[in-house]
Amino acid sequence: MVHFGHYMLANQIPGWEEYYIGYKLLKKKIKLYSGRAHASGVTDAERHEIVKSFSELLDSQVEKIVLFLIERQGLLAERLQRLRKQREVASQDYDETVEAGLGALTYDAPAIVPWTMMDEYRQIGYDLLQLLHFVEINATGIRKILKKFDKRVGFRLGHQYIASRANHPYSQLQQVFRQVGLGAMVATISRNLAELRHDTLETSSTSSAISLFRNASLPRRIVEQEPVIQSIVETMHRLTREVSIASFVANNLLLPAPKEEISRMLQKQEDYHFMSIQLNLMNTFLYMVNYYIVVPSSDDYAQQLHAPATLCGVIIGSMPLAALVSALVYSWWSNFSYTAPLIVSTLILMTGNLMYALALYFNSIWLLLLGRFLCGLGGARAINRRYISDHVPVKQLTSASAAFVSASALGMAVGPALAGALSKFDFKIYGAPVNFVTAPGWLMCVAWCVYLILIILFFKEPARPAPAPVSRQASEKNLAGMDDTSQSSTLHQPLLPTLSGALPSSLVENLSKYQQSQEQPEQLSDQQSDEGEVEDSDYGDDRAVETVSELLKELTMPIKILLWIYFMLKYASELLISESSISTQYYFDWTTSQVSVFLSVLGLTVLPISAVVGNCISNIYEDRLVVLWTQITTGVGVLAILCYSPLMPYSTYQYVAAAIIIFVSTNVLEGVNMSLLSKAMSPRLSRGVFNCGLLSTEAGTLARALADGMITIAGKAGVENLVNYTMVPTFFLVVFTTLYTWVGYYSLY
Repeated sequence: MVHFGHYMLANQIPGWEEYYIGYKLLKKKIKLYSGRAHASGVTDAERHEIVKSFSELLDSQVEKIVLFLIERQGLLAERLQRLRKQREVASQDYDETVEAGLGALTYDAPAIVPWTMMDEYRQIGYDLLQLLHFVEINATGIRKILKKFDKRVGFRLGHQYIASRANHPYSQLQQVFRQVGLGAMVATISRNLAELRHDTLETSSTSSAISLFRNASLPRRIVEQEPVIQSIVETMHRLTREVSIASFVANNLLLPAPKEEISRMLQKQEDYHFMSIQLNLMNTFLYMVNYYIVVPSSDDYAQQLHAPATLCGVIIGSMPLAALVSALVYSWWSNFSYTAPLIVSTLILMTGNLMYALALYFNSIWLLLLGRFLCGLGGARAINRRYISDHVPVKQLTSASAAFVSASALGMAVGPALAGALSKFDFKIYGAPVNFVTAPGWLMCVAWCVYLILIILFFKEPARPAPAPVSRQASEKNLAGMDDTSQSSTLHQPLLPTLSGALPSSLVENLSKYQQSQEQPEQLSDQQSDEGEVEDSDYGDDRAVETVSELLKELTMPIKILLWIYFMLKYASELLISESSISTQYYFDWTTSQVSVFLSVLGLTVLPISAVVGNCISNIYEDRLVVLWTQITTGVGVLAILCYSPLMPYSTYQYVAAAIIIFVSTNVLEGVNMSLLSKAMSPRLSRGVFNCGLLSTEAGTLARALADGMITIAGKAGVENLVNYTMVPTFFLVVFTTLYTWVGYYSLY
């Protein structure tokens, strides 16, 4: 293993050495500034001078990189322009030949141009890949040197530097971090390669020389046949962190990831157990069904037990309240076993649902509340998340994470739907009533019994790596279940031979050199550098957070803002859902079935919303801008759902429209917020018990519990005031969150 300085030197492109970031020079400056900053009696003016001097030095380095990058882009663009003109000339000559009626005599002539040009476009593609590799190393160097400055000197410069430079209208930093302009060349190379391959296949066929569909959209498979283009696209996505629907949804899980510099080299073990993963997804689906299946009928259940209908807030909220404790326990327990805590949690859920179903038979509201509390204690989402993190291969990690979040969303929709289907039940089992309020408990008890049998029969406890005295990086790889020898890349695949023969030897040699540079396991570790210093990771010390004091130090302003936003959105959405049965029954006389349909439709919008945001919005607008605007639309929805009677009648259309605005806004906000949080959290907060995933889960669970409790408290003033007494405080919470976000807006990068 070598540190970043050695990695950069070993992978510099010959002839370009002077244009890379002066990493060694900057480290020496940091060492000098560190001594000055920690000297006794240092004044604020001296601190300001240190930050100003280092920022100017780094600006000079960025300018050097960007000017060279623009120069190389110009040379590549010039070559592409020359090829474009050659294609135009060749096309005109061919058209003139066809018009003269000599096409049959010179049938093979056009085929010479496409294959020659394809090789030239591939060569330009390789040169562009080299340029992207140059950008990648320098972008990594900038991030690492800023984090080294923050740690060594003790000043928080990193976020301010990136925010101020990246948001400037004439930003040079954007050229490095977003590769402005390179995307156009990628499009030009891929389009021309695809068209040339298409033209050649046409001229070499026995059919018409000119295809009727020559200018139609080209199939993606044609581009996928060019490994150089595949590699360019992979690198661009990695550098820009462009998201797809799967990666966007997967961000909600906040799974730990390997360091950026070696993420493409690491791979989890491939011998994973398929059935165990499916049972893991089934667990989270059933849990979400269990949570939402009681929402449409909980107010009626409370009334049948001679309690106020607004007690439904406590009935629903007792489950997340208990989950606050169980999440910590299961997160710790999963360090040692998965099977045992899954079995215990399932037994607790069976007991809790049975008590919920029998509460009417024993006429005990306390039995009902205890049953829901036990259901919360049985929530094993921390185990589900940890299993995906540790025992799903890297290639399937994004899809498995997206499936986990999708299973949760599906459970949210199925729960109320089942409640509506069970509303017609009315019979007894040995004297115990099975009706629309108790049937959810009976059904979930049976479902968890079946799940327990499946766990015992089919769940496989994964093998855990034996502890060994290895380096910290090796330990982290073992804990993550990763293996750095099994990574495959499109660069490993030989270029497809053309119909006219093998590729030019120069292109094969160049690709081979680039492949070797990517295959070298130049993992960035905490080894001793030439100056006797310990080389830092991107975020400095990347060990897992083990104490509360360490956790507080890692909670930077962006993370605090994002966690607070998560708390707010969960609070608002939980209030909307939990009080829907009471509000709609009071104002519109809705039945349990109608409430169930309404909540199911809301739940079904989660995945389409994620698709729109993941595929479109997040790739067009900055995450922080979307976060700010969705908070504003959430506030608009909260204002719209308030009852303004007697000034204006409270209609079904007003309630439904406002509910949709709140629900859609909070779901968009949740997806983008978690995406931003996944980028803002340090490696220390992606590992161990005190990780960002657990923090966000606890924040959301606490928000749910408080929102449900608010329903019961506000309900004491009467059902007619419930909506206003719960939503007015929610509006002020949204306003405060929006202002808090605005204060730290430029740190959310």
